[in-house]
Amino acid sequence: MTMLTVTGGKLFYQTFGQSGKPLLILHGGPGLGCNYLLPQMSELGKFSFAIFYDQRGTGQSISTADWQSNPYEIYCQDIDSLRKALGFEKISLLGHSYGGVFASLYALRFPQHVDKMIYVNSVPLSSADYLEFSNHRNKIIDKSQLDVIRQTEDFLQGNPETIEKFYRIYFKTYFAKPELASDLSLTMTPQAAINNFKIYELFYSYLSKHAFDCYQGLKKTNLPALIIAGDKDVIPLHYSERIHETIPQSVYKVIKDCGHFPYIDQSEILFECIERFLG
Repeated sequence: MTMLTVTGGKLFYQTFGQSGKPLLILHGGPGLGCNYLLPQMSELGKFSFAIFYDQRGTGQSISTADWQSNPYEIYCQDIDSLRKALGFEKISLLGHSYGGVFASLYALRFPQHVDKMIYVNSVPLSSADYLEFSNHRNKIIDKSQLDVIRQTEDFLQGNPETIEKFYRIYFKTYFAKPELASDLSLTMTPQAAINNFKIYELFYSYLSKHAFDCYQGLKKTNLPALIIAGDKDVIPLHYSERIHETIPQSVYKVIKDCGHFPYIDQSEILFECIERFLG
């Protein structure tokens, strides 16, 4: 286990691959930790130096609470701390789901340190669009079983097995084939299970009160970008199309018969696209 000490905490990270350009992977949630991307996404290490980390407050990372008044800025600083610690002047960023927001904010804050951008099933990149998508998602997910689990004492206490059961049901809607939800790595420690929902609520509450919009800044960027979406994702395609239309030097790929987790649904196509883009 490798930990990087940062102001107010420690970040857990792990790497795959010994050569190739550095690629920092930003997990979604927010709140899940990078574990759900592995082991499948370790395939990136075959053609890059792939860096996975648990964002502050998630997974195995450790943090005090004093950063939570400005979480987006602190997350950007954490990314830059990792870049510096690993000795890279420039890194490429891959943001999955909500990780697309963090990747965008970092690229706008530190464009001189970004080589390329990869969006894999990214959520929308403005608070207005995200809240709109969130309302859409609430309408299509069957919450009957989830509400029962939420009311149990095990759930409230952060029992890892209960949290895992909750997510396996929740994420069925996110797959082209619901049974593939069983292939997700959702094991977490009791503390990570408790923090998971706290971090999600923190960011949801923050964006509800502090509007952000990455689109205006991204219109002016010269960074090459790859936008990947699944035609059966819970996130409607018009959001990824907007990202593509916004970023001048972007390539857009829609993977067929694919939901929110292409590294499980359509892994071969996903990794081929990313390898080709990274060159």
